[in-house]
Amino acid sequence: MGQERDLLRETEIFRNLTEDQIRKILKISRQVTFAEGEVIMREGEDGDTLYIILEGTVEVVKSLVRGDMDEEENRKNKVFTRLDASGHAVFGEIALLETMQRTATIKTVTKCRFYEIKKDDFLNLAETDHELGFRILLNLARIVSARLRKANEDTIKLTTALSIILRES
Repeated sequence: MGQERDLLRETEIFRNLTEDQIRKILKISRQVTFAEGEVIMREGEDGDTLYIILEGTVEVVKSLVRGDMDEEENRKNKVFTRLDASGHAVFGEIALLETMQRTATIKTVTKCRFYEIKKDDFLNLAETDHELGFRILLNLARIVSARLRKANEDTIKLTTALSIILRES
């Protein structure tokens, strides 16, 4: 339990939390295990759960095609990244703020063990411990801000590349 407490403390969304606050997070967390090759969440499905990787590796997959996924379209997916416990990876964190459609599919590469936190459990905890809620939401805002900055940079790169290609055509 001490090792997992340390892992939570080093996870970006739970940085700067006290020992007591980490214990409160552990109380609302549930350990879940997925076998190799399992889909944890599917792009487009509603989600209300955050996952913290304790063991194993997952891949983040985005569909390059819109609409219902059939076998043909399924081949038009792109693996964007891999996440594992060594990077203190967390995914599904936006689900703590609102129930919305998942923006990517997360699939296990190896057998994985996670902490799972449900949105309602988090919101109840944040309501009873405002300081804890504030710290986590501030960390979450920093994570989302960094991702938005990266998405903007990626958009500029893609726009530039497309402009060059179109000029050469």
